[in-house]
Amino acid sequence: MDEAAVKLKLKEWIVERSKIPVIDGQFSYDTNIIEEGYLSSLDIVEFILYIESLLGDELDMEELEPEMFTSTNTMYDTFFATV
Repeated sequence: MDEAAVKLKLKEWIVERSKIPVIDGQFSYDTNIIEEGYLSSLDIVEFILYIESLLGDELDMEELEPEMFTSTNTMYDTFFATV
């Protein structure tokens, strides 16, 4: 899967589960998803499972840091750009 497809899948997952309504054009790949309230810390746990399903591999939970989940771009760079 290419970069655009992965970022779109991540964004769609976030928007579908967002705790706040998302207006067209309001959510970008640089939007801070936790700070702006799109996902809670509990949602991130489920989101990690989704990321693992896209990767086809498990993440090392001990190596995960909150800043890895800042935005769609950050998550792509952290988890997918090196694959």
